Amino acid sequence: MSLSEQQLLELKTDIVVDAIGEVCPHTLNLALDGLKKAKSGEIVVEITDHSIATKTIPAAVKMNKYGEFLGVAKKNGNYHIFIRKA
Repeated sequence: MSLSEQQLLELKTDIVVDAIGEVCPHTLNLALDGLKKAKSGEIVVEITDHSIATKTIPAAVKMNKYGEFLGVAKKNGNYHIFIRKA
């Protein structure tokens, strides 16, 4: 699934994780906590200003098969990282 930034931002999200001001590995831990709370098929979005999280979170999700990384959208200077829980 390849979605544009606009399509990502229009998705209905079930859980929003605010990680603004946090750095790795805390951004990853917050994303994983959000995924633990989500039900299968729900969409979790982490909002962060830490650009490295846009690499570490998708890699961890894929490696550990937590879900499907849907993409990253940038809005108002922050990164929105979208994941659908497996």
